[in-house]
Amino acid sequence: MRMAHYFLIACLAAGPALLAAAVIGFLGRLDLHFQVALPAAILTVGAHTLLILFMIVTGRILREAVASRDLPQVFLDELNEFFANKKAYPAAIFGSFSIVAAGVLAFGAPALGLPAVVHWLSGLLALGLNLWALPIEFRALRENQRLVDAAAVTLDRIDRELEAQGEAPEEEEPMTPAALARAAGIVAISAWMPWAYWAFVIWNGDLSKASVHPFLEVSVLAAIVWWMARGEARRQEAAAS
Repeated sequence: MRMAHYFLIACLAAGPALLAAAVIGFLGRLDLHFQVALPAAILTVGAHTLLILFMIVTGRILREAVASRDLPQVFLDELNEFFANKKAYPAAIFGSFSIVAAGVLAFGAPALGLPAVVHWLSGLLALGLNLWALPIEFRALRENQRLVDAAAVTLDRIDRELEAQGEAPEEEEPMTPAALARAAGIVAISAWMPWAYWAFVIWNGDLSKASVHPFLEVSVLAAIVWWMARGEARRQEAAAS
């Protein structure tokens, strides 16, 4: 599967989940609202993060390829123009911030003496922003993927020409699924360390004062990456054996 496919799956799950959370909340089912809204928020922020990371990695790869693999500068120029003209980055950032703000106001509004309508308004704003942002990000991701594919074809042609001249470049060892799974597992576990410090040192073990956010979200996202990478590593091992 391509990165755009993973992002599309996340969008198709996040959109209905956000709508369901909003409807349940307005119906007054607050316990069920929280149970639906939290996974929906994690999934939505995860989708935005996936797009941002992919585009950052794409830019780094193309810059390295232009500098060390003789990839034409036109690819990097096109990428820079792409970033300058597309709305994907601000859409992802505002979408993520709106989700986090709505979640914070769900608990912070009563503590600050604000009316409940503040959370509802922030939730509606977050819903609208994300339903607007996710399609924009998906279209941008597909265009970005086409640019990466074109660069890969050009690099393959350059490598074939170098091999014909007896000057094939040294292959760098790529990040393997097994290595990605190990890294994600470390993040999933270590995400709880700041929470443990906050709960047991700052609040002297009073867990009711130590919020699990955003440590829970980071840990869950890392666990999802660990699970997907571990599955891919096992498939590669089975194919090799």
